[in-house]
Amino acid sequence: MFRSNTIIVGLALAATHGTTFAMSRTTFVWKDINTRKVLRWEGDVAVVQQGSSMQELECKVTINPTDVEYAISSFGVPKVWTTFKYFDENDLAQKQKQLKAKAAIHGIRMLEDGNRFSVDYSWVIQHSNRSITDIAKRIRSTARRKGYRSRRELIGAFASFVQSLEYRVPRDHRINDEGEKILTAGAMMPLETLSLGWGDCDSKSLLFAALVHSINLAEVCFIVMDEHLFAGVQLSPNQDDQTIRHKGKDWILIELTDLWPIGRVPQDRLHGVVDGQYKIVDL
Repeated sequence: MFRSNTIIVGLALAATHGTTFAMSRTTFVWKDINTRKVLRWEGDVAVVQQGSSMQELECKVTINPTDVEYAISSFGVPKVWTTFKYFDENDLAQKQKQLKAKAAIHGIRMLEDGNRFSVDYSWVIQHSNRSITDIAKRIRSTARRKGYRSRRELIGAFASFVQSLEYRVPRDHRINDEGEKILTAGAMMPLETLSLGWGDCDSKSLLFAALVHSINLAEVCFIVMDEHLFAGVQLSPNQDDQTIRHKGKDWILIELTDLWPIGRVPQDRLHGVVDGQYKIVDL
């Protein structure tokens, strides 16, 4: 779930233990919804050709626990940073400026009013590139062994991979090993999402964008709406694709919270796009 958080002073929290990840070679098995034969759409319902099925893909990846823990620890703002005294408005403005600069180093963007924050999506993707490239290459190799060749086919394999992860909304903070509250605006780093096997709209979209970006497969932007976001991929659209026009190019829409073929999003979300009730975040 996309959201912005208000910084509140004085919350009391019970400390919890940090998560430890064991090195393992994990097998992911998923079905690619883009490989079924759709005859037509009736609203959100696809009328599928009789006997049509989805291609099953299986990929083994190694997730390094050190990389996961580093990714988690690098992201988020300690709650204690947001609590400070000030003498006057000028002093407040200066301290908020300092907080904004420190937050930016940890993937958090301070909003203009100075008391809320959101995720710096570009920061998250850039800081995930090194650790996620090998995983992206394995997924791409798995798809190619199944006959995937075009860029659209490969993007569909990555999208369906991320869609197959459980949808679950994370908290807007975590507690580190020292018992500190770390504000995260309700997002997780891509490696954390992958290692846990679940995420919400922004965490899953970040994982998708990080994967395809790491191997230069596609240019991605985020379409941010009220309490939701989905991805846009710069790709020549098919006839029935739902798209936006951005930077003089067509971007097909991709919903990553659940199984949706690329180029299709739920009708209630599409209405928001048609009505212009969104903003675009370039990555």
